[in-house]
Amino acid sequence: MIGLTLLAVITPACQGGSNLPDKSSKEYREYVSTFYVGLAALDVGDDVRAEERLKRATEIVPGEPAAWGNLGLLALRQREFDAAAERLEKARTLAPDNAAIYSLRGLLESSRGQSAEAIRNLRRATELDPKDLRATYSLAQEIEREGGENSEAEVLRLYEKILAAEPSNLTVLLEVARLAAKRGDAERFRQTVARIAEQSSTWPPEVREQLAALQTAAGGPNPRQAASRVAFLRNVLLRVAEYRQSLLAVKLPADILGEPLTRFVLLPSPDFTPAPPDEAVTFAAEPLPDAEANKWTWVGYVSLNGEESPSVVLANNGEVRVGERATLTFPGGAASTPPAPDSIAAMDYNYDFKTDLVMAGAGGVRIYQQESPSAFTDATALAALPAEVANGRYTGAWPADVELDGDLDIVLGAEEGTPVVLRNNGDESFKAVRPFDGANNLRAFAWADVDEDGDPDAVLVDAEGRLQVFANERTGQFRARAVPQTLGQVVAVTIADANSDGRLDVLVLQVDGVIRRLSDKADGADWEIGEVGRWSDAGNFNVGTARLWAADFDNNGGIDLAASSANASRVWLRGVDGTFKPLGASIAGRMLDVAEVTGDGRLDFAALAEGGQPARFVNRGTKDYHWQIIRTRAANAVGDQRINSFGVGGEMEIRSGLLAQKQIIAGPFVHFGLGEQTTADVVRIVWPNGSVRAEFDLKADQTVLAEQRLKGSCPHLFADDGTGIKFVKDCAPWSPALGLRINAQHTMGILQTEEWMKIRGDQLKPKDGFYDLRITAELWETFYIDHYSLMVVDHPAGTEIFADERFAVPPPPLTIYAVAPPQSFVRARDDTGQDVSDIVRSLDHRYLDTFGRGSHQGVTRDHFVELELGDDAPVDGPLWLIAHGWLHPTDGSINVAIGQGTRTPPHGLSLEVPDSSGEWVVAKPGLGFPAGKNKTIMIDLAGVFRSNATRRVRLRTNMEIFWDKLEWAAGVPEAQMKTERLSPASAELRYRGFSVMNKADESSPELPEYKLATSTQRWRDLVGYYTRYGDIRELVTKVDDRIVLVNAGDEMAFRFAAPPPPPSGWARDFVLVGDGWIKDGDYNSSFSKTVLPLPTHTGTDYTRKPTRLEDDPVYQRFPQDWQDYHTRYVTPESFRNVLRRNNRN
Repeated sequence: MIGLTLLAVITPACQGGSNLPDKSSKEYREYVSTFYVGLAALDVGDDVRAEERLKRATEIVPGEPAAWGNLGLLALRQREFDAAAERLEKARTLAPDNAAIYSLRGLLESSRGQSAEAIRNLRRATELDPKDLRATYSLAQEIEREGGENSEAEVLRLYEKILAAEPSNLTVLLEVARLAAKRGDAERFRQTVARIAEQSSTWPPEVREQLAALQTAAGGPNPRQAASRVAFLRNVLLRVAEYRQSLLAVKLPADILGEPLTRFVLLPSPDFTPAPPDEAVTFAAEPLPDAEANKWTWVGYVSLNGEESPSVVLANNGEVRVGERATLTFPGGAASTPPAPDSIAAMDYNYDFKTDLVMAGAGGVRIYQQESPSAFTDATALAALPAEVANGRYTGAWPADVELDGDLDIVLGAEEGTPVVLRNNGDESFKAVRPFDGANNLRAFAWADVDEDGDPDAVLVDAEGRLQVFANERTGQFRARAVPQTLGQVVAVTIADANSDGRLDVLVLQVDGVIRRLSDKADGADWEIGEVGRWSDAGNFNVGTARLWAADFDNNGGIDLAASSANASRVWLRGVDGTFKPLGASIAGRMLDVAEVTGDGRLDFAALAEGGQPARFVNRGTKDYHWQIIRTRAANAVGDQRINSFGVGGEMEIRSGLLAQKQIIAGPFVHFGLGEQTTADVVRIVWPNGSVRAEFDLKADQTVLAEQRLKGSCPHLFADDGTGIKFVKDCAPWSPALGLRINAQHTMGILQTEEWMKIRGDQLKPKDGFYDLRITAELWETFYIDHYSLMVVDHPAGTEIFADERFAVPPPPLTIYAVAPPQSFVRARDDTGQDVSDIVRSLDHRYLDTFGRGSHQGVTRDHFVELELGDDAPVDGPLWLIAHGWLHPTDGSINVAIGQGTRTPPHGLSLEVPDSSGEWVVAKPGLGFPAGKNKTIMIDLAGVFRSNATRRVRLRTNMEIFWDKLEWAAGVPEAQMKTERLSPASAELRYRGFSVMNKADESSPELPEYKLATSTQRWRDLVGYYTRYGDIRELVTKVDDRIVLVNAGDEMAFRFAAPPPPPSGWARDFVLVGDGWIKDGDYNSSFSKTVLPLPTHTGTDYTRKPTRLEDDPVYQRFPQDWQDYHTRYVTPESFRNVLRRNNRN
């Protein structure tokens, strides 16, 4: 509960603007820091931190309304309406003429159903700020919802007011057309449809078809009958980016409730732009010690452990010296060809958090594994490469996780022919693959997500200077993209956010010295191209010898550029206006690498100075700007391996106040300049597997460690137990996972879509005659829900009932098992001989965990638990082993990684028994595993024991299955049971947000509380149409392929009418029956970018490639559902721009 006590900190003497601190005061500086950390936490979804910092801000400067307003918004998002009202009223009292505060008050009143009050506040907001189009649009919608005499006329006036500011806004034009048709205003209807049609030239055919139908209706005699045609056009337009942009101009996405105040209301707001460039920066050559001139032709920096400052690496045509002690051999070949600029690549390919070296030259490829900073082992033989690959002629090597399975692969530039990728098998061996079909003679390579769809793309330059871009289609597949034909011959390439819009750009250096920016346009369909710099006196460039960098060389908070040719280098500094200006004259010498090596926060170049002397080009300047270095690191060296050791291929965004910068993660250190900002309020990291991490309030001028955390997918079932809403277990759909990769070659088919999950009687109690269940989507997932029902199971006291909550092939029977009261085993031992009877005796959240961790999450060593039956267990008749526990699962990417090497793949449970000689034999193979958290599985023991053998069993697996309680029970098949299946009395889909998650220890599952952690979107959503919020009962009543499309952050709320209680001497439990599918956003799930293709009960695989919605068989069967239900279109835009929200005040 968000407290209401904050108002107590206000004293009369502190109210109003007269007691506001001076901008030069300590209180002002503290308020700025505290407020903007709180704002950052609010933006990225750390509501606990946001509450704490914003509350502290109101204590520092009680008279500034901005923190009060944002505290009110936080309470509103947490659905604490009373707290929100008090806080927003305080903000209004302090700033009675602030439009943003009235907008928030209007949103609050609308959220709690007070339409008249909402209209009053929104009307006041638009009076104070007539340019606020979102407030005007919200006012129009609220007035139309309330209705009343002349309401439609007023709504039209408001829409026309928006159109006066944005004449081509498609969203508002469609609203005007709809209302005109509804009112029978034929002339306005025709004119508005004509204005809409003016923008249709680039629309897809299916959208133009709906426009044509609308135009026909507009020419008809009865415009009222055409109103539905406007809705049809609007629904198909949702997939068009221009329409979504027009919608965003007037309305926030459904998963964003309200906009925070980003600038102060009464206090002067600080300036958040890059500081002026330090035009006095110089790069003076200092010879490297013990580096003789003319001996070395290559110099670079390598961080050997991801912690200490980089070491210097020197190389020539036959020798490589690492630091001061390690000397290795460079594969220069018979002609002793010296290394090219990219011939030596640093990467940790074997996940030991030590940097290894890969060398590619004219004499082949060599892989050196680091044992210690002074010792490297030649591991090329272990790579098991064919001779033609190992001994090929190469121009460079680059690290990239090509199939996104969590380990780094090696991209090799063949001197002639197609690039070779050494796919990392995870066991020190590699497989040569060639995913970049059509590329040849590779000379330069870059790896980052340039089309903003979540996965890194490949950018290549060949020997002729042709630029090629390959869009990542996931699962190791790439698609060549066209590049602008106006692009000149390219000699170097890099990737960076060159225009500070939060999107990564391709930067190329052309042979004529021009540096161009290529920015993705139209979701990967086109490019925007422009010149950003020019090296007019560069002389001659050669493809493969020139270099291009993007980094903040003066630490002013803006990305700068640097380039080098064979004998000269040049730097361009970014100014406050965003343009790049050359820094002085060209620098004599060839720069080859850049890093921060001395601890002063400035980036220095490794270079060959005049005369071939290896040198450090020392960065010195006159402005002592601040900086930040983030040290990236995966979560664990064992038991995880979802991403590579240092997160290479991920992205990082940092924000100080409102100044945001974005960079790719290309190694263990990521450097940012902060200019005059003394802190980074938030660093948001998107790891290579799509999971997100945020770090807050980082002091400037230091290095900070950021570790990766985990992700997953599964529906969460909550129930009202009479005392509140409590978590029960993971629920359906769990097993029917669409496109789940089980190894590098195969995808799991769908065997059964119906699943049964038990709910104990103490976990669900009626309230006002109804059972209340909630099912939430909180992870990176999309649900396709066809059916839910609740089975009420009444049974005699002294019996218990269970469902088998297993995933197995074939699936377990969908039935209810009645048993006598379960009993404990006489003894339980793990596979080391340890007695674990006490651990598995009770359902107490103490889990059996003596098997350790393997290389990847979800898979460990082969292990078992041995259970001994007592003499009281029946010899004849049905007998069950009842196992309660949870599964820590793998995912598609982990399965792909494991399937590539020689490691043992995960295998589910098997049941073993001793034979008459005491040898253990498999009695029941292929038993599967628990389907998630808090699950019970049923294993039939009837007939498994051998004659003259002890009655012991072993449950064996190599998966991470944590047992809470293991027990046996005699079956009671003759027990009377009364079952009744209930259809939902009500079913509602709504946006909720994300629950607080708790994990007691490393043996315990992460369990949700029915308490909001945040309402801010956490995941890069799958793109497509989802079910609109509201009543969904018609869609879930029966199994018919009419589905509810559920996104992360959504909640389904069900009420079931409770039947009369069971008779005396009987007990009541429940079984939730669910039918549907789930698709994980994991990069190695099939078609994980999009909601399409839609599943159907007639198909058991998931191989049909998505095309248009209109071509999907499910849509073709039920097109009306995309008019009545599936009218919410979701893209990852909110996720991508979380640190770059528009300023309103």
